[in-house]
Amino acid sequence: MKNLIVFLVLFNLAASLFSIVPAYFGARSLSLGYSTTALNFDVNAIHINPALLAAVKYGLSGYQYQNSFMDYKNFAGHLDDILGYNLKNFESFPTDDKKALLGKLHDLFRSKNGLYGFSSSVPGYISRGYGVSYAIVNTAVINPLESDIFNKEAGNITNDDIASLGMNFLGLHYKQVSLSYGMSFSRGMNVGVTLHYLDGELTEYNASITDENVFTADTAVSTYLEDCWGQAADKFSRVTMDFGISVNFGAYFNVGVSVKNTWNPKIQTANREITLNKRVTAGLAFTPEPQWGIYLDLDIAPTDLLFSGEKMQPLSVGIEKGFFRNKFFLRAGFLTDLTGKYFIGEKSDVLYGLGCGFNLGSIIVDAAIGLDGSGSINNLAISGFFILK
Repeated sequence: MKNLIVFLVLFNLAASLFSIVPAYFGARSLSLGYSTTALNFDVNAIHINPALLAAVKYGLSGYQYQNSFMDYKNFAGHLDDILGYNLKNFESFPTDDKKALLGKLHDLFRSKNGLYGFSSSVPGYISRGYGVSYAIVNTAVINPLESDIFNKEAGNITNDDIASLGMNFLGLHYKQVSLSYGMSFSRGMNVGVTLHYLDGELTEYNASITDENVFTADTAVSTYLEDCWGQAADKFSRVTMDFGISVNFGAYFNVGVSVKNTWNPKIQTANREITLNKRVTAGLAFTPEPQWGIYLDLDIAPTDLLFSGEKMQPLSVGIEKGFFRNKFFLRAGFLTDLTGKYFIGEKSDVLYGLGCGFNLGSIIVDAAIGLDGSGSINNLAISGFFILK
């Protein structure tokens, strides 16, 4: 009863969860394609599913660095191709060149989603049923703005029409203190809650595609995103919350559920009020032997995760294999969008994770990279933990 009262008090202390972009937490999560909602052994349970803390048997402290520079369906590649044209002099183009450029512009702006990502460093500590972490987070989303110029004939489109095409930039820089508590709710079932205090700056602005101070050819995705969150200046602070459930089904199966943005909270920027839509992720872990783990995460319903009006429904699958009595792990996985036309491949919005882990007695080190459909590396994570028995 005492544990239940503590849990209910924490659950009602806050009325929102802050989430800007789809994110992974830690190198193991990245290497498994983000599929760790049902089973996670380290400090990242604070952020992934706090119910998992109820099963922690010893103290674990750690530090990690992670980044993600995501390019939605080769958005940056298409943008770079378009920026090779002299956009400010569109009216002087031959008719065939106008039509070709307009087709490329239409495809780019019809996608709604563009570039998104984050960079963070996260020290933390967990023990029997609780955890604490302190994170420094940078994150940004860049999406194309809607336009009606594509309803015009190529010969009627002016230089001013081209200049009216723009992108929306949303960037944040903040510090986050997180406190977690997990407890046994009934036999085989655990529940947990994480409270976050966020304090930092945000920015939102629009930029024309012809603005050479913002858009130039051969610019990396990371540069666009870093420039965006580097301009965050409007102060904000908030107390937010995560909620999780973990259920054990025998010796081999674990199920986890993470509920985010439970009350559809809102963020006020200089341009608009953004609604953080509710997101529910369910996970399944199958561990037939101590050396093997197979994992699946699925968002229960499509959700507008990038504030563009375009809904996404992530699906993650991962597998890990331990060697030398689990002193060394190899991991692989992928993350894809079920709402997309293509499930995997270069035309899809897929991310492939690859990684490894070392268990050196009291020290655990994990490393991972993430690759897009064309094989370009756009994610990196390194985690280090120290076991305190």
